[in-house]
Amino acid sequence: MAGRLICVSNRVSLPRKAAAPGGLAVGVLGALKRTGGVWFGWGGELTDEEPGDPDIHIHDGVTYASVELRRQEFHRYYNGFSNDALWPLFHYMPSKFRFRPEEREAYESVNRQFALKLAPLLRPNDMIWVHDYHLIPLACRLRELGVRAPIGFFLHIPFPYIETLRVLPTYAELIRDMASYDVVGFQTQSDLTSYMEIGRASCRERV
Repeated sequence: MAGRLICVSNRVSLPRKAAAPGGLAVGVLGALKRTGGVWFGWGGELTDEEPGDPDIHIHDGVTYASVELRRQEFHRYYNGFSNDALWPLFHYMPSKFRFRPEEREAYESVNRQFALKLAPLLRPNDMIWVHDYHLIPLACRLRELGVRAPIGFFLHIPFPYIETLRVLPTYAELIRDMASYDVVGFQTQSDLTSYMEIGRASCRERV
Protein backbone atom coordinates (compact mmCIF):
# COMPACT_ATOMS: atom_id res chain seq x y z
CA MET A 1 0.00 0.00 0.00
CA ALA A 2 1.36 3.41 -0.99
CA GLY A 3 2.11 5.78 1.85
CA ARG A 4 0.95 9.33 2.36
CA LEU A 5 2.90 12.49 1.64
CA ILE A 6 3.45 14.50 4.84
CA CYS A 7 4.19 18.14 4.05
CA VAL A 8 5.75 20.15 6.90
CA SER A 9 6.15 23.92 6.80
CA ASN A 10 6.43 26.73 9.30
CA ARG A 11 2.85 27.81 8.58
CA VAL A 12 -0.07 25.61 7.53
CA SER A 13 -2.17 27.14 4.77
CA LEU A 14 -5.63 26.27 6.06
CA PRO A 15 -8.35 26.27 3.34
CA ARG A 16 -10.65 29.28 3.44
CA LYS A 17 -13.54 30.23 1.20
CA ALA A 18 -12.79 32.90 -1.42
CA ALA A 19 -9.09 32.91 -0.47
CA ALA A 20 -6.51 32.31 -3.18
CA PRO A 21 -3.89 29.71 -2.17
CA GLY A 22 -0.31 30.89 -1.66
CA GLY A 23 2.69 29.78 -3.66
CA LEU A 24 3.62 26.85 -1.45
CA ALA A 25 -0.01 25.68 -1.33
CA VAL A 26 -0.24 25.64 -5.12
CA GLY A 27 2.93 23.58 -5.26
CA VAL A 28 2.00 20.88 -2.76
CA LEU A 29 -1.80 20.56 -2.61
CA GLY A 30 -2.03 18.44 -5.75
CA ALA A 31 0.47 15.92 -4.36
CA LEU A 32 -1.26 15.90 -0.97
CA LYS A 33 -4.66 15.23 -2.56
CA ARG A 34 -3.29 12.33 -4.62
CA THR A 35 -1.94 10.55 -1.53
CA GLY A 36 -4.55 11.59 1.05
CA GLY A 37 -1.68 13.44 2.65
CA VAL A 38 -1.13 15.61 5.70
CA TRP A 39 -0.03 19.24 5.91
CA PHE A 40 1.56 19.90 9.30
CA GLY A 41 2.78 23.16 10.83
CA TRP A 42 1.97 26.21 12.89
CA GLY A 43 -1.66 27.32 12.54
CA GLY A 44 -1.09 30.98 13.41
CA GLU A 45 -2.17 30.76 17.07
CA LEU A 46 0.12 31.80 19.93
CA THR A 47 -0.31 30.84 23.58
CA ASP A 48 1.22 31.70 26.93
CA GLU A 49 0.48 28.17 28.17
CA GLU A 50 1.70 24.70 27.22
CA PRO A 51 0.62 24.01 23.60
CA GLY A 52 -1.81 21.13 23.22
CA ASP A 53 -2.17 18.42 20.60
CA PRO A 54 -2.41 19.37 16.92
CA ASP A 55 -5.76 20.65 15.69
CA ILE A 56 -6.93 18.32 12.91
CA HIS A 57 -9.05 19.55 10.00
CA ILE A 58 -9.84 17.46 6.89
CA HIS A 59 -10.79 19.19 3.65
CA ASP A 60 -10.94 17.86 0.09
CA GLY A 61 -9.00 14.71 0.99
CA VAL A 62 -6.16 16.54 2.75
CA THR A 63 -5.59 16.47 6.51
CA TYR A 64 -4.42 19.79 7.98
CA ALA A 65 -2.68 19.37 11.34
CA SER A 66 -1.87 22.70 12.98
CA VAL A 67 -0.11 23.39 16.26
CA GLU A 68 0.10 26.36 18.60
CA LEU A 69 3.42 27.89 19.64
CA ARG A 70 4.45 29.70 22.81
CA ARG A 71 4.32 33.44 22.22
CA GLN A 72 7.78 34.44 23.44
CA GLU A 73 9.43 31.38 21.92
CA PHE A 74 7.80 32.03 18.56
CA HIS A 75 9.20 35.55 18.33
CA ARG A 76 12.71 34.33 19.15
CA TYR A 77 12.45 31.42 16.72
CA TYR A 78 10.76 33.23 13.82
CA ASN A 79 11.56 36.94 14.06
CA GLY A 80 14.87 36.19 15.79
CA PHE A 81 17.02 33.31 14.55
CA SER A 82 15.09 32.50 11.36
CA ASN A 83 14.76 36.03 10.02
CA ASP A 84 17.53 37.97 11.77
CA ALA A 85 20.24 35.31 11.44
CA LEU A 86 19.50 32.75 8.71
CA TRP A 87 17.57 34.88 6.23
CA PRO A 88 20.11 37.72 5.82
CA LEU A 89 23.05 35.31 5.88
CA PHE A 90 21.52 33.06 3.22
CA HIS A 91 20.85 36.17 1.10
CA TYR A 92 24.50 37.33 1.39
CA MET A 93 23.66 40.30 3.63
CA PRO A 94 26.04 39.82 6.59
CA SER A 95 25.63 43.47 7.64
CA LYS A 96 22.04 42.65 8.63
CA PHE A 97 22.98 39.37 10.35
CA ARG A 98 22.34 39.15 14.09
CA PHE A 99 23.05 36.09 16.24
CA ARG A 100 21.73 35.68 19.78
CA PRO A 101 22.15 32.33 21.59
CA GLU A 102 18.68 32.52 23.18
CA GLU A 103 17.09 32.92 19.73
CA ARG A 104 19.00 29.95 18.39
CA GLU A 105 17.81 27.88 21.38
CA ALA A 106 14.20 28.90 20.64
CA TYR A 107 14.74 27.77 17.03
CA GLU A 108 15.95 24.38 18.25
CA SER A 109 13.08 24.15 20.77
CA VAL A 110 10.38 24.82 18.16
CA ASN A 111 11.87 22.18 15.88
CA ARG A 112 11.84 19.69 18.77
CA GLN A 113 8.20 20.53 19.42
CA PHE A 114 7.33 20.02 15.75
CA ALA A 115 8.99 16.61 15.85
CA LEU A 116 7.23 15.58 19.06
CA LYS A 117 3.82 16.63 17.71
CA LEU A 118 4.33 15.16 14.23
CA ALA A 119 5.77 11.74 15.14
CA PRO A 120 2.53 10.31 16.62
CA LEU A 121 0.63 11.21 13.42
CA LEU A 122 2.92 9.19 11.16
CA ARG A 123 2.04 5.80 9.65
CA PRO A 124 4.21 3.12 8.07
CA ASN A 125 5.18 3.98 4.46
CA ASP A 126 4.63 7.73 4.91
CA MET A 127 7.07 10.10 3.17
CA ILE A 128 7.93 13.43 4.78
CA TRP A 129 8.64 16.61 2.84
CA VAL A 130 9.99 19.51 4.94
CA HIS A 131 10.05 23.07 3.63
CA ASP A 132 12.43 25.94 4.16
CA TYR A 133 15.00 27.38 6.53
CA HIS A 134 12.74 27.58 9.58
CA LEU A 135 12.83 23.78 9.92
CA ILE A 136 16.36 22.70 8.98
CA PRO A 137 16.85 20.68 12.25
CA LEU A 138 13.54 18.79 11.93
CA ALA A 139 14.86 15.61 10.30
CA CYS A 140 17.52 15.21 12.98
CA ARG A 141 14.93 15.66 15.73
CA LEU A 142 12.61 13.11 14.08
CA ARG A 143 15.46 10.60 13.75
CA GLU A 144 16.17 11.00 17.47
CA LEU A 145 12.55 9.95 18.10
CA GLY A 146 13.01 6.80 16.03
CA VAL A 147 11.31 7.97 12.83
CA ARG A 148 12.71 5.96 9.90
CA ALA A 149 10.49 7.30 7.12
CA PRO A 150 12.22 8.90 4.12
CA ILE A 151 12.55 12.65 4.75
CA GLY A 152 13.20 15.24 2.07
CA PHE A 153 13.93 18.95 2.43
CA PHE A 154 13.53 21.86 0.03
CA LEU A 155 15.09 25.28 0.61
CA HIS A 156 13.04 28.14 -0.86
CA ILE A 157 15.78 30.78 -0.50
CA PRO A 158 19.43 30.86 -1.66
CA PHE A 159 22.08 28.75 0.04
CA PRO A 160 25.32 30.67 0.70
CA TYR A 161 28.93 29.84 -0.03
CA ILE A 162 30.89 28.47 2.91
CA GLU A 163 32.82 31.72 3.40
CA THR A 164 29.51 33.46 4.14
CA LEU A 165 27.95 30.63 6.12
CA ARG A 166 30.90 30.53 8.52
CA VAL A 167 29.73 33.87 9.94
CA LEU A 168 27.12 31.77 11.79
CA PRO A 169 28.71 30.44 15.02
CA THR A 170 26.64 27.25 14.79
CA TYR A 171 27.08 26.63 11.06
CA ALA A 172 28.59 23.15 11.65
CA GLU A 173 25.46 22.02 13.50
CA LEU A 174 23.28 23.42 10.73
CA ILE A 175 25.18 21.42 8.08
CA ARG A 176 24.96 18.30 10.27
CA ASP A 177 21.19 18.75 10.48
CA MET A 178 20.85 19.13 6.71
CA ALA A 179 22.80 15.89 6.28
CA SER A 180 20.08 14.07 8.25
CA TYR A 181 17.73 14.37 5.26
CA ASP A 182 17.59 11.67 2.60
CA VAL A 183 17.14 14.25 -0.17
CA VAL A 184 17.90 17.98 -0.15
CA GLY A 185 16.59 20.29 -2.88
CA PHE A 186 17.62 23.82 -3.88
CA GLN A 187 16.29 26.52 -6.19
CA THR A 188 19.35 26.83 -8.42
CA GLN A 189 22.48 25.00 -9.50
CA SER A 190 24.53 27.68 -7.73
CA ASP A 191 22.84 26.84 -4.42
CA LEU A 192 23.56 23.14 -4.93
CA THR A 193 27.20 23.95 -5.74
CA SER A 194 27.47 25.94 -2.49
CA TYR A 195 26.10 23.00 -0.51
CA MET A 196 28.38 20.47 -2.20
CA GLU A 197 31.43 22.67 -1.61
CA ILE A 198 30.62 22.77 2.10
CA GLY A 199 30.51 18.98 2.11
CA ARG A 200 33.91 18.80 0.40
CA ALA A 201 35.37 21.36 2.82
CA SER A 202 34.10 19.34 5.77
CA CYS A 203 35.79 16.22 4.41
CA ARG A 204 39.09 18.08 3.98
CA GLU A 205 38.89 19.38 7.55
CA ARG A 206 38.45 15.83 8.89
CA VAL A 207 41.48 14.48 7.01
